[in-house]
Amino acid sequence: MFSATPKAFVFDLDGTLVDSVPDLNWALNAALKEMQLPSVTEAQVRTWVGNGSVKLVERAVLHLLGDGSLDSVKSPLHDGFLKHYEASVCQHSTLYPGVVALLTHIKQLDLPMVLVTNKPFAFVPPLLKALGIEHFFSLMLGGDSLTEKKPSPQPLLHGAQYLQMAPQDCLMVGDSLADFKSARAASMPILLLEQGYNQGVNLSNLKPDYLLADINQLIGLIKPI
Repeated sequence: MFSATPKAFVFDLDGTLVDSVPDLNWALNAALKEMQLPSVTEAQVRTWVGNGSVKLVERAVLHLLGDGSLDSVKSPLHDGFLKHYEASVCQHSTLYPGVVALLTHIKQLDLPMVLVTNKPFAFVPPLLKALGIEHFFSLMLGGDSLTEKKPSPQPLLHGAQYLQMAPQDCLMVGDSLADFKSARAASMPILLLEQGYNQGVNLSNLKPDYLLADINQLIGLIKPI
């Protein structure tokens, strides 16, 4: 599949390595309940994630109340969401099938891995530690680690620079339009997964460099150098 095995991997987190929606949904509904607002469904939350916690909360407010209440409700709801998510960051989140085997295989090939997510960084280490995969990554970047987040190319370029590699020698593995735009702007090859949180976007229409149904298929495509 690959013309040459990538020299490094840049992984997205939510929807790529981890199905985190159950905990995101719980925390959002806990915050909504505190503000005496209606609850939302897990299926709805799956269509709202991928651009960071502020955007998740904003989409929930727009769905429930419309844009007339956005300015007054978004900030306190977001604060409540962060409080509850901190307490529930890995109650029900799970790794997608094949993730540990994939990361182990890449590590055995001595290929470095970087994690780039739009999730606030405070939640990233505890989530990865709870799932037992934090030791695989040379660098972890959250949505607030730098001045810009995906779809900006900045996090991907920062990751490549940290590894002292050219962006074109790395492979971005993600599941969303934000991942795609970030990779294209960084001139980094992009592999998209249909398993994740694509907000209704038909990923094949984006014409990524590679497209797979799920991350479990990736391990068979990475051959020893």
